Amino acid sequence: MTLRNKKYIMCYFSFALIITLLFGVITPAYATDTVNSLEQSTSDLENELSGLNNKLDALSKEVSSISKKIKNTTARIEDAKAELAIAKGEEEVQYAAMKTRIQYMYENGNTGLLETLLTSASMADFLYKAEMFSSIQEYDRKALQKLKNTRESIAEREAELAQEHQNLIALKDDLSEKEKAISSQISETSGQLTEYKDKLKKAKEDAKKAEEALKEQVKPITPSKPTSGSSGSFRPDIDTTPTASDIEIFAALIECEAGSSNYEGMLAVASVVVNRMKHSRYPDTLYGVMFQPGQFPPATDGKVDRILARGIKDSCLQVAQEALAGKNNVGDCLSFRAAGSSGYEGIIIGSNVFF
Repeated sequence: MTLRNKKYIMCYFSFALIITLLFGVITPAYATDTVNSLEQSTSDLENELSGLNNKLDALSKEVSSISKKIKNTTARIEDAKAELAIAKGEEEVQYAAMKTRIQYMYENGNTGLLETLLTSASMADFLYKAEMFSSIQEYDRKALQKLKNTRESIAEREAELAQEHQNLIALKDDLSEKEKAISSQISETSGQLTEYKDKLKKAKEDAKKAEEALKEQVKPITPSKPTSGSSGSFRPDIDTTPTASDIEIFAALIECEAGSSNYEGMLAVASVVVNRMKHSRYPDTLYGVMFQPGQFPPATDGKVDRILARGIKDSCLQVAQEALAGKNNVGDCLSFRAAGSSGYEGIIIGSNVFF
């Protein structure tokens, strides 16, 4: 091995170590956790605010309904008072009429009544007059009792309505207090939501700045294209058959790395992964290649997990299966970077250069 090759290998592994430290430690810890946490908190506050607004709307409708009932009960109380006044008047009129009759019949005392009976022309006349006096007394007694019962019934109804009116007012006051409490909660939650939205906006801006700063720091040691045979070689007749779950993870990784590009761009990324699995310098399993420390950040920073939970794109799953079946559009390339700004030379497909 020449001195030049030794220097190249040392540079290469130094560069790999820097990439591992930067992508494996700095980026996931800050951007993903902070932004995701704030997004979750913001979503929770939005849901809480929506629930509080629904409660306030329901309480407002209930208060409106109670107010209508209070108005209706007030009108019924006034009607009952009017009926009671009429009943009292009728009772007084009936009582005055009875007193007049009693005064007429008894104005001369028992003697006058007795003389009226004794001056009867016959026994039949006597009995008729006696029955008439008795009927008049019974009529007055029943009429007064009926008027008294009516007056008491109306008074009782008025008292019940007054109690109902009082209960409705108490209920309305209680609901109004709850309205104030919920309105205060809404105001407080709205303030928290605004605060979290501002924090989320700042966190996203900071994450973007951190990502841009990271790109500035991560510069290739040399712009030349490394040779496949410079370190390690491809394994002959390796079994590339993965498990069903590994294929899904593979498809999710493709979506993270090249999901926004066209078919050729996705196949190129997939081909690099399969090439590594076949190369002696990398793990000999699909899972081992994808989760090799410092190589594919989306596999370890939670992005792949979120894709799996959401559902993989059919196009990415198709590319994964075709790449494992042998389809390849980058030859023996084992790596890729952003084309242009990275300084690497190789096969350019979409926005990446493969080497």
